[in-house]
Amino acid sequence: MRTLTRWAAAVVTGAVVAVSAAVCGSAAAVGEGGREEARGRRFEVRVHNASGCRLVRTSYGLTAGKFVKRPSATLGKGQAGGFTARSRAGSLRGVAGSVEYTAKNCDASWRNGHATRLTFGVPYSGMNSFSTDGGGAFGTRLSGGSGPRAVLSWRVGR
Repeated sequence: MRTLTRWAAAVVTGAVVAVSAAVCGSAAAVGEGGREEARGRRFEVRVHNASGCRLVRTSYGLTAGKFVKRPSATLGKGQAGGFTARSRAGSLRGVAGSVEYTAKNCDASWRNGHATRLTFGVPYSGMNSFSTDGGGAFGTRLSGGSGPRAVLSWRVGR
């Protein structure tokens, strides 16, 4: 009888250890850099400034998600920059927000002070959405941006 009791105790202890290891392993996988991030939404924007102006970031923010890399503070004439954001671990909200740049030191002085803005959304489920406005002074073009790992090119031109 003692042998059976010891054997049962060993089986129960082994099962508890196995379950604990599985739970700890799953918790580690859901944390930063684990499977949760792999399933989450990620949004990268590559900006190209072809406006003939220096673009200065005047506002930016997210209504969902968090920045991995914040938008470039300034973009010189002909310069490229960008930013990356991702959904928060465990969140079902995806990534959404906006970025605005204002023109300074333009080749055509009438463009000074005009703003260009990008508004974006990469939802947990459904279609991605993007809109851009050149403030009446700039032509803007968007390309790419599909899927849960969206990469969008945003060109600000004359």
